Amino acid sequence: MAEIETPARFFEYKGERLKYHSGGGTWKRVVASGDLDLEHFPEALEFSSDPADPWVMLPNTAFDALYVRTVSGRWHGVPVEVESVVKRGLSKGQLEIAYTGTQPDEAVAAGLRGNQNDGWRATVDPSELEDVAVDETMYPLADGR
Repeated sequence: MAEIETPARFFEYKGERLKYHSGGGTWKRVVASGDLDLEHFPEALEFSSDPADPWVMLPNTAFDALYVRTVSGRWHGVPVEVESVVKRGLSKGQLEIAYTGTQPDEAVAAGLRGNQNDGWRATVDPSELEDVAVDETMYPLADGR
């Protein structure tokens, strides 16, 4: 089975989409490669000094759009959404999924763990997902964001 896309947020900066790293109320850190300097990022507030974790901090007003990617599918016949990919440990490469249906009995019968207040989740192998759909939505950002 082909690798499944993962959910993510991207900010558009000067025509380039940069993956969200972290952020605050008036700024965002985005993953960036290449030359991290003021020539390439004139609005930069700060740059990463760790080559293993390259990012640039930019004011919210520097971004033109936000792109949000969601990944959904079915697991054991029930609707789910991919929340993340496990990056470490024995479950590395597996998917953290969450139930998106509305029937508690359906979630429990499918083998998801959790409850009605916190939701139902599971850690699964990517090959177990069926009917995978990737949706990417663009949100234009206005001045004063």
